[in-house]
Amino acid sequence: MGCGRMGRALGARAARAGHAVVFGSRLRGTAEEAARAAGSGAGAGSYDEAVAHGSLVLLATRWQQTFKALAHLRGWEGRTLLDATNPSTPDGRELVLGHATSGAEEIARAVPEARVVKAFNHVYAQLLDEDVRFGALSPTVFYCGDHAAANALAGRFIRSLGFDAAFAGPLRVARYLEPAAQLVVALVEGQGLPATSVALALLRDAIREEAPA
Repeated sequence: MGCGRMGRALGARAARAGHAVVFGSRLRGTAEEAARAAGSGAGAGSYDEAVAHGSLVLLATRWQQTFKALAHLRGWEGRTLLDATNPSTPDGRELVLGHATSGAEEIARAVPEARVVKAFNHVYAQLLDEDVRFGALSPTVFYCGDHAAANALAGRFIRSLGFDAAFAGPLRVARYLEPAAQLVVALVEGQGLPATSVALALLRDAIREEAPA
């Protein structure tokens, strides 16, 4: 869901990894353009068609449009909603909520039938476009959620795209992942570093890498 830069990058990377992808947009022509650019037989449709397509739905809409996009959608039962949004101002420089809640938690309240997992919100689209590595390390995608099966699905999906996956806990941990994304924005937008030169990575010895079953 969403055919901006992040939605296109995530969808195209998923298609290259062998996933069956349908781009969803409120404008069908925009979704069709994203599908053509992704290649690999990617499809296009409305938001409803994207939700109905599979068990994993990637949410990559602009924050200001997110709840309008979700408002009238149905058929969430049994589906995992992978939330890559950030509750930020239009310029992306500031968060508009936090501390006592998170964007992911508000989304979960808006679509209670969906199994919401926060992921990819701290990754720049350029890293998805170019398959960037940092020496022997792959960028870490932190993810969190309240549903064991959805968390396991998200972890497998993240690794299928070539990223290190680190389970961070229940959905309320999104209160920390969303500000972490603003740190990356500060380095890229504030310090002028190339988006392909900045990523988060977790160095760990014996911590759990996957969500508990």
